[in-house]
Amino acid sequence: MELKQELKLKQTLSQKMIQSANILQMGQIELKEYIEEMALENPVVDLEEREPENGRLEENGELNEKIRRFEELASLDRQNQTYYQDEEEEAGRLEPGRSQDGLLESLLEQACMLHLTKREEKIFRYMIKNLDASGYLSVNFGELCAGLGIEETEGERIWKNFGRLEPCGIGARSLKECLLMQLSYLAEDGGAVIDIVQNGTMRTEILAARIISNHLDLLGKNQMKQLARACSCKLEEVLLAAARIRELNPKPGSGYGDESYNKYIVPDIIISQTEHGFEMQLSDETLPQIAINPYYLSLMKQKDTETEAKDYIEGKIRQAEWVCQCIGQRNQTLSRLAEEILCVQGEFFAKGSGKLAPWTQKQAAKSLGVSEPTLSRTVREKYLQCRWGIFPLSYFFSRHMAAGGFGMTDKGRLADREEAANQEETAVQAEVVNRMETGKDPREAIRHLIKTENPRKPFSDRVLSEKLAEAGITLSRRTVAKYREEMGIRDASGRKCFGI
Repeated sequence: MELKQELKLKQTLSQKMIQSANILQMGQIELKEYIEEMALENPVVDLEEREPENGRLEENGELNEKIRRFEELASLDRQNQTYYQDEEEEAGRLEPGRSQDGLLESLLEQACMLHLTKREEKIFRYMIKNLDASGYLSVNFGELCAGLGIEETEGERIWKNFGRLEPCGIGARSLKECLLMQLSYLAEDGGAVIDIVQNGTMRTEILAARIISNHLDLLGKNQMKQLARACSCKLEEVLLAAARIRELNPKPGSGYGDESYNKYIVPDIIISQTEHGFEMQLSDETLPQIAINPYYLSLMKQKDTETEAKDYIEGKIRQAEWVCQCIGQRNQTLSRLAEEILCVQGEFFAKGSGKLAPWTQKQAAKSLGVSEPTLSRTVREKYLQCRWGIFPLSYFFSRHMAAGGFGMTDKGRLADREEAANQEETAVQAEVVNRMETGKDPREAIRHLIKTENPRKPFSDRVLSEKLAEAGITLSRRTVAKYREEMGIRDASGRKCFGI
């Protein structure tokens, strides 16, 4: 055994640094929830309506100065606070209800009219309450029956009552089962799909049932020719059956929404146009302001208060001060970034979509004098509102587009090439934009090409890459595929249209 000493440098993050990084990447709604949660955990903190900047806590001065400043905050006029409380209560009454409760209530009301025995109704109501937001009975059916103390055969018999409820397909245990339930309901004779297959009187429904039962994967990939071969039928018949399947609803419970109501997007930055040009402001009026409870301030001033209690209160005050400082730093960084966005993307704010300048987060970080991870946290979950709508901050950044191919170069040389070609490529891209009538964002160029393609012969990612290169925008096939997926556009086989 040998003992030896080694000198190592190890970087560690303190709890305060982690907290500061977390606050920096919070959006408006998440930050508000964080402040409210902190107020619940920190007994010395009170939340008030937002006050001017000079009313915020700062981390400087002696303890007596802190107490004096906190007393000033506590003595501020509270008339507006009552107004804001009333406004919040009114907003709470106007919030959209939980639509999933509407689905549950509707199904339970329908269950009461099925004339089930009390035992059957109790079991069936339990099944209804186990439906997910899409309307599926997604729990393991065997385990559900075992938990209820019944045989699976009895559970199956009771489950079939879902076929008598609206919306059609509710209570299905799989996508196939959901679609088959709806296909049966839509059949002219109202019989089950298996009866349709046996009667052989409705070719489209027969084929649709066969596709749902055995070839949903091919249908999902839009591989119609392979589907026709698998079903031993003509392409025209497959297209008719596919059209019938597309009329079905794969999520019958979605019309009622999910269990949590949709939250509105609250912009962090507002860009408005005035007679003097565009102006930027942070939208932080929804954030409550942190103040110190007067009761704890009085305890700090009392001489008979125990030292341990004073230390505890002072520690909680410092915690609140640090959170305020982190929020201030967040807002300062966000404000600087907003000014930079307004400067670089001024043409977009003036003329709208399609006028985005090529700009990367690396370039923005360099301009602001911050690291790329810091900028990435600043951009995350933040939104900007302007005359053209509300956009995530990530919308204003694009991957770097080189005027030439990327080649097999190392990262250092590639970075140098990108930096050197920056001014030249901006001019090239502007020309491409004019010819293709799209924005300088490569995603807009891809979207434009796909929009103008022959739907029966859509462009593959390789062809898209080649056509972009002809226009002066060099992107690899993988990058094209990544941008296409980010925009929610399917691949060539998924976009292909088949004529009848």
